[in-house]
Amino acid sequence: MDFFENTLHWIKAELFEAWFILAFGVITSLGGFLFWKIGTTPGSQSLLWPLVLSGLIYAGIGTGMLVSNQKRLAVFPPLYEQNESAFVKAEKARVEAFQYGYLVSKIVASVFFSATLFIFWTTKNAAWQGIGIGLSYFALAGLVIDYFSQERADFYYHTILKYLH
Repeated sequence: MDFFENTLHWIKAELFEAWFILAFGVITSLGGFLFWKIGTTPGSQSLLWPLVLSGLIYAGIGTGMLVSNQKRLAVFPPLYEQNESAFVKAEKARVEAFQYGYLVSKIVASVFFSATLFIFWTTKNAAWQGIGIGLSYFALAGLVIDYFSQERADFYYHTILKYLH
């Protein structure tokens, strides 16, 4: 398999993930609205804003990924054909540049999970508990998404390193 085929596989997987994240965000926001509208307890109604905000953030992330990766599909082929070696080196730098994001997501998830535990240990207020659930939901979704994203990025990075050596 030629190097660029690996790049195309990576971009297509990113596009699939982007659609998944976008759909997840929309469904999460819709779920928050339904909890508020149909729910009969203060706890279910308190999920409106935590879920709507989480959903909007994920929908924004998915949309951003769709736009950026669609652009890559258009821009990458001529760059690769123009100078294969420079393209691979640029890809190496690009992949290295976003690796810190995986550590950040783990730190954010840890903080959000800790905040949720603190909230549930210290209050019985439905609004605060809804915020805690929203934080945990956001963190767990981020960890799941980044788990697969990091796995793909690591594979792609190793492919880059094999090509360069």
